[in-house]
This record gives sequence, C-alpha cells and structure tokens, in this order.
Amino acid sequence: MKAGASTREFIHSLYELYSNDVYRYAWATLGNSSDAYDVVQEVFLRACRSADSYRRDSSAKTWLMSIARNYIFDVLRKKRTERKYLADKELPEVVDTSTASAGMVLEIKEALVQLNDEYRHVIVLRHIENVSVSETAAILGWSEKKVHNTTHRALLKLREILGSRPEEVKV
Repeated sequence: MKAGASTREFIHSLYELYSNDVYRYAWATLGNSSDAYDVVQEVFLRACRSADSYRRDSSAKTWLMSIARNYIFDVLRKKRTERKYLADKELPEVVDTSTASAGMVLEIKEALVQLNDEYRHVIVLRHIENVSVSETAAILGWSEKKVHNTTHRALLKLREILGSRPEEVKV
C-alpha cells in the first residue's frame, strides 16, 4: 500500500482506476450485467479484506483481476454448467460496431459462448480487455508461453467456429 494511506483510501483509489476493467472482464466472461456488477462489488470487498497481504509483486490491476478470476470461477461453479448459463445471456460488445455489421457482432458473440473456459478467458483478457501477455499470465496463473499458445489455439478455434480462413478473422 502507499505510505500513509489508509486501507479504505487505497481500495477507493483502486476502485476508481480499475472497477471498469473488472466489470468488463466479468461481463465478457459471465455474459450478464447484473452478475458483473456483483463481481465488481465482491472483488473490492475481498481486496479490502486482504489489502494488508497485497505483496506488490504484481501490479494492483493484476492482483484485482486475479481476485475477479477466482470469484468468477466460484460463480460459474454455483451455476453448475457455464454453457447452459451463458446460452440465455447477452455478451458485451467485442468489436467496434461502427465498423462491423450487426450480423458480424452477433456471430462473434455466439462464437465466444462456444469456446471452452480457457479459450474464452484468454480471448477476453488479451483481445477485449487488451491485457498484456505477462499480466494475463499472472491473472490466470499460467506461464507466458501458455498464454501465447492458448491464445493462438483460441483464435484458431474462434475462426473455425466462425467458418473463416485464419487470415480473414481478426479479433
């Protein structure tokens, strides 16, 4: 924590900086605005409870996104099967709708739902949230090599689902 700053001030400053990032990650993963808001609330409650144990060996954003990831997994476990849960939910915008057709946006949203958990997480973090490879590795508890490999495989799978040649689909 910052020298002289109370836990409350520290968490408040992190909330101001990163709550939107946590929300977008939760929304893209869970596909539901209400659940995403719950994740944001729980992440910052957990961060407040464990602020004293924050070791600063990673960025505050990475720390918060790791908390979010763990809580999202808890939510998904409670929902039993993520596929069934996501089938009825709306996913966030994943492409710039001003340059893409509504049909393409819908296709990409539907394709994301079909990806397995690992692929969806890495696509959301790397290509929707624009999180760096090293931060993605820290958030997911993977090596950077695994992030690279999984991203490559996830993009190939996404392209396969969309029925395009690899060079035609860019996420």
